[in-house]
Amino acid sequence: MKKAKTLILLAFIAISTALSAQQIKIPNSRCTFSFPNGGWKYLQTNQISDDAVVYLYSYSKDYVIDNTGDTVLPFMRIYVKKNFTGTVYDLAYSRFMTQPFQSLDEFLRPDGSFGYWGAYTNEDDGKDYEFLMLYLTDQNTGFEVRIECTRDNYEQFEKDFKDIINTVKIRK
Repeated sequence: MKKAKTLILLAFIAISTALSAQQIKIPNSRCTFSFPNGGWKYLQTNQISDDAVVYLYSYSKDYVIDNTGDTVLPFMRIYVKKNFTGTVYDLAYSRFMTQPFQSLDEFLRPDGSFGYWGAYTNEDDGKDYEFLMLYLTDQNTGFEVRIECTRDNYEQFEKDFKDIINTVKIRK
C-alpha cells in the first residue's frame, strides 16, 4: 500500500513538472508562451543592441520539405525591445520599416495586443514565406513574436502557429 502511494505521488510530481515545463518564460520579462503541440526547440539568442534581443526557436519534430524538394526550417523569432515607451502600433511600425511584408489579415486580442497574418518574398532565396506575428507591450518592454515557414508549407503549420500565438501572454 505504501509503495502504491509513493508511486502515485511520484507520478503526480512528474506530471506537474511536465505541465509546468511547457510554459516558457521570456528571460527578464513577464511574457510567457508554450508549444502546445510539441516539436519545437530553442535554437539561439542574439543580442542585437543594449536594448534589443532576439530569441529563436525552430521546428524539429520532422523534416519539412517544400514543393521544390528543399528542406525548410519553420521557426519562431521573439524580438524583445527594452526601454520601449511607445505603443504596440509604434513597435509594429518600426519593425515593419526594417522588414516590410504584405499584410493578409490583422487581428486584435482583448488584452490589447494585435497581430498579422503576413507574407513576403525573400530576395536571397526567391521563396515566398507566410507567418503569424503578434505585438504586445508590458511596462517598458515591447515584444514581437513571429512564427513562419515557406508558403508551400504554411497550411501544414497554420493550426500549430495559431495554437502557439494563442499561448503568448503577459503574466501579471
